[in-house]
Amino acid sequence: MASSSPALLLMVFAAAMVAISPQLCSAVEPIATYCSKNFTGSPQKQKSINQVLSSLVPSPTTFYTTATAGRGAAAAWGQAQCRGDIPASDCALCLAAAQRELAAACSGSADGRVWYDYCFMRYDDADFLGLPDTGYTLILLNTMNASNPVAFDRAERKLMARVAKRAGDGEEAGLVRETEKLDGTTTIYGLGWCTKDISTQSCGLCVAQAVAEMPNYCTYRRGCRVIYTSCMARYETYPFFFPVDGKADSGAASSSHAGEYQKVVLNA
Repeated sequence: MASSSPALLLMVFAAAMVAISPQLCSAVEPIATYCSKNFTGSPQKQKSINQVLSSLVPSPTTFYTTATAGRGAAAAWGQAQCRGDIPASDCALCLAAAQRELAAACSGSADGRVWYDYCFMRYDDADFLGLPDTGYTLILLNTMNASNPVAFDRAERKLMARVAKRAGDGEEAGLVRETEKLDGTTTIYGLGWCTKDISTQSCGLCVAQAVAEMPNYCTYRRGCRVIYTSCMARYETYPFFFPVDGKADSGAASSSHAGEYQKVVLNA
């Protein structure tokens, strides 16, 4: 029997390493980018926006930050936040990617926002901090239905009702993670997440609104995300969040599985 060539073995080994290596796409590939309020002939406003974006990539251990720059018509405000459960190294990667994305995609726009699995970044020429925002709506729904749709839907709704309730109880710091066992082989993972500038009550209402939107698009679907500017709600049939201490290997939580999802944008 002929032995495999060293070159072939090397190729197989390399492919295996790629398959098992931690994936960084959750940190560096945007889910969506939103740019609006185009302006021209205002270099001072663009300068303020650039200053804000530069300030929104803080030290690697900072998971939330805000920034302001300029005065009057040239003023700009910004916000950046990582999900509280992720490793600090992934937070730093995500915020750096968000800053580059907004600078490249939204130049000349007074309102820029970008969403990732692990972080969110925004700037505007109006002070939005502390104001709940559910105007722009992004929905990602898995293209596959659950194998036992009625039982799955019942379990998913029970799970996400708990997520919404806990998001407003003041003990979760804007990040709720829950699981629900469907049967011996299937677990549903649920998450609610809010920006830190809004109140606990507003966080609960925001996540509840996102959860209430899910049946309109995601009934029987194996995964769903409803994303607003101030919060999001998500469930999946695979683990996508980390332990509380955030020390898990970055390969432990799965990425977006982007090829399996359909995207719906409302109120853009």
